[in-house]
Amino acid sequence: MNLKIIILVLLFSGLQVLSGVWAEESDVIKADRLALADAKASGDSSKIIAAKEQLSDDLGMAEDQRRRDLEGVTIPLVPDGQGHLLADVVINGNVHASLIVDTGSPVVMLTSKFVHRLDLDLSGSNVGYVEVLNGKYRAAQISLNSVRLGDVNAQDVGATVLLDSNREISDGLLGLSFLSKFHYSLDQAGQKLILRKTE
Repeated sequence: MNLKIIILVLLFSGLQVLSGVWAEESDVIKADRLALADAKASGDSSKIIAAKEQLSDDLGMAEDQRRRDLEGVTIPLVPDGQGHLLADVVINGNVHASLIVDTGSPVVMLTSKFVHRLDLDLSGSNVGYVEVLNGKYRAAQISLNSVRLGDVNAQDVGATVLLDSNREISDGLLGLSFLSKFHYSLDQAGQKLILRKTE
């Protein structure tokens, strides 16, 4: 009697876990499961086999993506000869920038020289002052449509544009308004940045 109760509890727990997993599945996997159920209902063996293969392929791809998300994306960085590490970043879909990775900067910071390449209208932006590596500068607040680093992309990233020239910073700084969208770790010795998706 006790053994039957334990088995029923385990089965029920397993169903709860399974239903929880299904609840988190993508629309593609859900559609695959529905297609398999329809194929089984039709009794057509060729449709059942095709639906099982499709579900298996998509589950494999989803598992690969989950593994990549857990392992993170490794971005190689380039030293600039002044103790900083540079990342090749694509802003707003098509403009490349070489940004200093700066975990102490609260936002992505772009220089006035670089921002001309983005063709942004700064006339309506809030203007104030910011402290940067070598002084205090007038700056405007903006939002970037997208910031891409390797295979990792973030949208609506807050940024600051330095309105005064700064010779020590070429294109800008890659700060926390981008980095904090991920679990990140900076390997100075290995000259790489590792980004993992947040929950």
